[in-house]
Formats: sequence, C-alpha cells, structure tokens
Amino acid sequence: MILLILLGYHLGKNYDIAIDENDDYIAISYSINEQKMRRLMNLIEHQYVDDLDTDSLVDRTIDFIMENLDPHSMYIPKHNSAGNLQSQNGRYQGIGVEFYSPKDTAVIIRILSNSPNKDKLFFGDRLLAINQKNVIEQNVDSIPAYIESNPEKNIELKILRGGEILKVNVDRGTISSPSVVDFYMIDDRVGYIKLIRFVDSSYDEFHQAILALKKQGMKSLIFDLRGNAGGLMSVAEKITDEFLREDQLIVFTQDKSGKRSYRYATAEGDFEQMPLYILVDESSASASEIVAGAIQDQDAGTIIGRRTYGKGLVQKEISLGDGSKVRLTTAHYFTPTGRSIQKPYAINSEEYKKDISNRFMRGEFFSLDSIKKIDSLKFKTPKGKIVYGGGGIIPDVFIPLDTLRLKYLVYTQEFEQALNYFIFKNLDENLSKFKKIKKEHFIIFYNADDLALKFIQESSTVKHPFEPKDKDYLATYIKARMAEMLYDQETFYRVWRHQDEIINKAYEIAHGME
Repeated sequence: MILLILLGYHLGKNYDIAIDENDDYIAISYSINEQKMRRLMNLIEHQYVDDLDTDSLVDRTIDFIMENLDPHSMYIPKHNSAGNLQSQNGRYQGIGVEFYSPKDTAVIIRILSNSPNKDKLFFGDRLLAINQKNVIEQNVDSIPAYIESNPEKNIELKILRGGEILKVNVDRGTISSPSVVDFYMIDDRVGYIKLIRFVDSSYDEFHQAILALKKQGMKSLIFDLRGNAGGLMSVAEKITDEFLREDQLIVFTQDKSGKRSYRYATAEGDFEQMPLYILVDESSASASEIVAGAIQDQDAGTIIGRRTYGKGLVQKEISLGDGSKVRLTTAHYFTPTGRSIQKPYAINSEEYKKDISNRFMRGEFFSLDSIKKIDSLKFKTPKGKIVYGGGGIIPDVFIPLDTLRLKYLVYTQEFEQALNYFIFKNLDENLSKFKKIKKEHFIIFYNADDLALKFIQESSTVKHPFEPKDKDYLATYIKARMAEMLYDQETFYRVWRHQDEIINKAYEIAHGME
C-alpha cells in the first residue's frame, strides 16, 4: 500500500486510496475524466475571476452525480457525518428527554429510561432557555440538535414548572436509542419482539429479549419488522442466523464484476426449532427484507402482513478524506432461492419515489390479487412453495390495511395535531392523578372511552373521519399515546396491540399451529 501511494505521488497523483466503514483500504486509479474534473476545480479555484465558495460547489456537484446513480447511493457532507454515525450505532449526545410544542414553547412530554436527568426533569416542564439563550418560539425540532452540539457536559436550563420559573443544571451524555422497543409474552406460550432498526446494538438487544422470553416459557415467536427501514446488513445476518440450521444460506451478494459472496448460518441458533411469524409491511426494507427473505426461502417461518418495500442494493460507506463520505451501491443482494427483491428503478426516477403511493392507488394495500407477479421471476423454496422476486417480499399471509387505520392516514396531519394536543392537554391538566397510576395498572384498568367521545365532540371544527361508532379504536389510540407520554414507547405498543389486526392474526395462526 505504501508503494502504491508513492507511485501515485510520482506519477502526478494518478492513484489514491480511500477507506470504507470497516477501515479497509480501497485503491483508486484516476481516469482521464477524473483528471479533467481535478483540473477544472483547480482552474476555478485559482483562475476564475470572482470569489467562490468552492466547498459548496463541490458538495453540489457530488450531490448531482449521486442523484444520477441509483436511488440509494448518496453523499454525506462533513457536517452530517456525525449524525449518520449515530444513526448506525443507535447512540447520540443529549439530555434524554422528548419535547412537544403545543403552542410557542417546547414542553417535556417524556423522560427516557436511560436519561441522566430522570430526577431533575419532569413531564410538563416548559423550556424557556438553554444556557441563557432564549428558546421560546424556537422550532422544537431544532432543540435536540442545539443541545447535542453544545460542547459542555453540564447545561443550564430555565424552565417553567407549576407556575414557577426554575434554573436546572442537567447533564448531557450518551443516550442509547433502543432498537428492540418492546418484547413480552402475549400468553404463556407466544412471545413478541418488535425491532425498529438494525444498528450495532440490535443483535445484543434481540438476543437478550429472546432469551428472556424463552425463560418465561415461549414456544413460538411473533417477530415484528413493520416500519423497520433496515440498517446494517451484518446485524440482519446475525439475527437471521438464530432461526436457521447450520450451513443454511442466509443471503448472497453480487458485485460489478459478477463476484458473489455467500453468508451461511453458523452452529445451532437459539430459536431454530420453534415456530416463527415475521410481521412486515410496505415500510419494511433492506435489512428487514434480508431477514424475511431468508426465513421465507428456507421455509423457516411464516411471513405475515403486506408486501415489503423492495430494496435489494448493498451500500458501502466510503470516506472522501475531509470528513465527508459517500454511501455507494457496490452490490446487489439475493435471497437464498436467488431472488432479487429490488424493485425496478430508473436514474433519478420520480416514479420510484412514488412507488408506495402508487401501490396504494392500485389497491395493493387491500387485495393480494392487486400485487403484480411476474412469472419469469418465480422461484421455489425447498418445500415447493412459490415465491417471487422483482420487488419486495410478498407475505405468505396477506393482511389488508384496516379501514379505520386508512381513515387516520388520510387525515393524518390536521387530525394528528388536534388529537396530540387533546391528549397532552388532558395529561397536563390531570398530571397529579396520573402520576399515582403504576404502569401495569394503567395498561390493565385505565379506560379512555370517555376521552374518545369527548374528542369526537370537541373536534367538530376539525375535519376528521371518526364517528361515535369508531370509539373503541380511537380510545385505544388515545390510551396508547397517553401511555407513551407517561411511561415509555414499549407501553404504547403493549396497549395498541389489541387494535393491531396483523399481530392478532399472527397470534391466531400461532395457536392454530400448536
């Protein structure tokens, strides 16, 4: 490698090296086109008549180039690199709270379980200033970034609590965002795990959850990957390994030269002998599809829900030397039967971006028959089951989008704003009462029927689709959101499960298989 660098130097820097996310070196040789670009930038920087921000010019040029590749290759500027790394490792710098802005002031609505400030900050605290900087009327979404960028470990907050203005010194630290947001036993035999991303910590979180459920007597597992847009391929492979026998193929990739790389299951996993039900939807993508595709192709479980997103491209993150990076597509991945689940795309295609909404318009969210299947992309699993490539994982058991959920989606923005404010206002005004309710008692006994009817009556001026006959659905959602604000995200899913048709169907199938 040293010889290569020296040779490149003496030949006018026609050779270079780059480093990927695994700290592996990538040799680069410059073509005539690349030398042309280097000469052009040099001429602009030293000969062009006016002053220019060449950094910005280079950023925009690289953005343009990446946009003209596939839909998933992208440029990550230097100022976004830290945030990108945090999204991969599931950790960030913060104070461990979540904010909501009902009017012009950010209000704390949840203290995270791993917050370093659990005894200092509380639900309903109004944030007035950070280190003497006024944040009233500041966009609530910008506040976490401002706290994260603060170099000091200790931060002074000015807050309004119960009509009294207080100064509170809080600690800024590393906050881990869990990727397993819920796991529990539905009954004495069926376990449930929800994974929302694939990051560095995901396998350990998943493994701890699955062992805990086995200790409680789990005989079958519902593994929820709905809304999971993916993440690290290596983590998806490790999790899939738990469900497959030794030497079963998990996935293989193929690069530009046609070279293939195969990933096989290792020794006996913790779950390979138990019934498995994987929940997916149109937002399950990439690493989620690796898991679902391997399980389906190896006849190792049942896929339930709706067709997945359809991302079958592998990206490698490569440093450009100044802190910026490119996430470059370097291979296609294939499921064990040889399926590519990448949906078709054209360069800079607007149709690709509209694919999910187009599926909805075609009726695919409501009918299995609306899913286009191509005979030339038909494959067979070892047990003879027919599966298809060319655009996502088609589930073994199709569950349509429920009509009440559709109503909510259609009216999402205006309706959600009104409902969230209604829920927050109810909690804020009755906080002393709710603070006395323990989590398990809330889950089992609290009833939000009256609140649901009250919201329907009070929001008559807001365009919304709910009627009194929809009370049960709305009451469960209100209770779930209240649980999330009072306790944690896990409690939201625990409450919402009773209205979740896909979980209920998986549970029904699990019992039918016993």
